[in-house]
Amino acid sequence: MSAPHRIAEAELHALVDGELTDAERAELEALLATNPAEQALVRDVRDLNEQLRARYAGRLDEPLPLAMRDLLGRLPRWPQSLATRQTALAAGLLIALMAGTAGYLARLVMEARRTEPAFVANAIGAHRVYLPEVRHPVEVRAAEEHLVRWLTRRVGAPLLAPSLAEYGWKLMGGRLLPDQGLPAAQFMYEDATGRRITLYIRKETALDNTSFRFAERDGLSAFYWIDRPLAYAVSGRLSRAELTSLADTIYAQLEAAAALKQPDAPQR
Repeated sequence: MSAPHRIAEAELHALVDGELTDAERAELEALLATNPAEQALVRDVRDLNEQLRARYAGRLDEPLPLAMRDLLGRLPRWPQSLATRQTALAAGLLIALMAGTAGYLARLVMEARRTEPAFVANAIGAHRVYLPEVRHPVEVRAAEEHLVRWLTRRVGAPLLAPSLAEYGWKLMGGRLLPDQGLPAAQFMYEDATGRRITLYIRKETALDNTSFRFAERDGLSAFYWIDRPLAYAVSGRLSRAELTSLADTIYAQLEAAAALKQPDAPQR
């Protein structure tokens, strides 16, 4: 299993803003060379930055707005030697506002450009359906040894039910699901407080590999990625940080398992 191009949004912004070292920039540009979608995102963010610069060019040289002067006038009076600090504070506030606006707009552009594959909605929908089940949350319990073999055979590619016990998540079992006429597998995990997450897997040969992507629908979150020949989605009602950590752990285990299956290099 080849590692997908996992480019974080923060890295893209750092590239656009010129905050990377030469080595970091070269490495990121090499990744972008094989990822047209991310290249398009970089172009969009650069265009947005240029538009913002043109729109607010010379703004810091303009007189302070009346509302800001009124706000600063209510602050404790400083000695004359510190007067320039008032101006610096005002400029800092304006710069922070502009930077925040630029970041928000850039994020909207990036999110809008990323169209979720259909399997992501299916994964979140399946999680929502089986999340509240008490007696039948899974079709085959984890204790049944044939669980992974059965789902592997039905999905048509080697599957793994990652172990998350070290992080407080116990494998409950799994089930077979339909996904646009194709079979998909769902593994369900539960922690000591009763929270549940699911790992959704289906075969994927039409779409290209992707990095981790985030999706959210009606309070449920998912991290998904494609690592052909399979597509994955980890779903749950968790914080983005916690779900990211679990997705990283699952991905690492999948990579390790794939590496073990690789044939040894020929002896010279």
